[in-house]
Amino acid sequence: MSILIAFLSLVIERALGYPDWLFGAIGHPVTWFGRLISFLDRALNRATDSDARRRRRGVMALLVIVLVPAAIAFAVQLLLWQMFPVGLIITAILASSLMSQKSLAEHVEAVADALDTGGLTLGRIAV
Repeated sequence: MSILIAFLSLVIERALGYPDWLFGAIGHPVTWFGRLISFLDRALNRATDSDARRRRRGVMALLVIVLVPAAIAFAVQLLLWQMFPVGLIITAILASSLMSQKSLAEHVEAVADALDTGGLTLGRIAV
């Protein structure tokens, strides 16, 4: 079943991408991770702490970054599996938001075009 969900989510993401209106409203899961990492870095990574303490806090941050989203995803998927086959489609739609193949290709193309037409300066601006 996981392969089917992965396939469907890739097809959905490639066809539709991540809608701009949705990004404007709630951001993208990748930006959520970025915010979480920034928050944990500011909260836990202090230059005045010992290396051992910073290492422990780094491991703690890593566990939060990995386990909290995994637990949420597991709970949502468990809930959606109860609604088979509709839950399968909803799972694929939600999973498609975690893919970035279409937007990544568009961003890479924009940078490549800027590099081709305006050199490094325009390429950096496009990034």
